[in-house]
Amino acid sequence: MRCLSCRRWSFPVICEHCHATLLQPTVSTRHIGGMDVVSLFRYKHIAPFLLSKHTPVGFRLYRYFGRRHIAPFFAAFAEGLDTTAFIVPIDENVRGGYSHTALLAHWSRFERLRPLHGALRARNPVSYAGKPLRFRLENPRDFLYTGPSNVSVVLLDDIVTTGTTLLEARSVLRSRGVEVLFALTLADAREG
Repeated sequence: MRCLSCRRWSFPVICEHCHATLLQPTVSTRHIGGMDVVSLFRYKHIAPFLLSKHTPVGFRLYRYFGRRHIAPFFAAFAEGLDTTAFIVPIDENVRGGYSHTALLAHWSRFERLRPLHGALRARNPVSYAGKPLRFRLENPRDFLYTGPSNVSVVLLDDIVTTGTTLLEARSVLRSRGVEVLFALTLADAREG
C-alpha cells in the first residue's frame, strides 16, 4: 500500500517519515462551558484524514490515530490515576461498517483506564457537519447514557467545533452522577 500522505510505499497507512515530519501533535486546550477540551491536532492539519471517517480507508486511518496518538496520551494520563476511570466515546453509532470513536477508544485500555463502549448514544441521528451553532442548538443529540453511575470519565470524540455535543454529553452524564474529568478530541476545528 502507499502512504496516504506522501504516496510512498508503506505498510502502515501513514509512513514513518510523514508521521515524524507532518503528524506531530500540537496539543491545545480549550475551556468550553467550564470543561477542559484537550485536542491533539489543529483540524486544518489533518482534515483530509478526518473526513475519511465513513469510508473504507477511514477505518485504517482512525486505527492509526488511535494507536499512534490516543494510546500514548492515555498511557501518560493513566499513570497518574489512583482509581479506575473510564473513557466514554461520543455516540458510537456505526456508519460505513465501523464506529470511528470506538476505534479511538479501543486504544485507551490501561491498568486504571477502561473504555465504556456503547454507553453514550445519540437518539437524534442528525449530522452536524458544516452546520452553524444555531442548528446544533435547535437539534440536540438527545443522548442516552446506559453506563455505571458514580464513576469518573473522560469524553472522547474526533473533532470539537463549537463544543455543544461535548457539553450536552457532560450534562447527561452529570445527571447520572458521573464526574467528567475532561474531554479529548483528535482535532480542534477552531481557527486561530
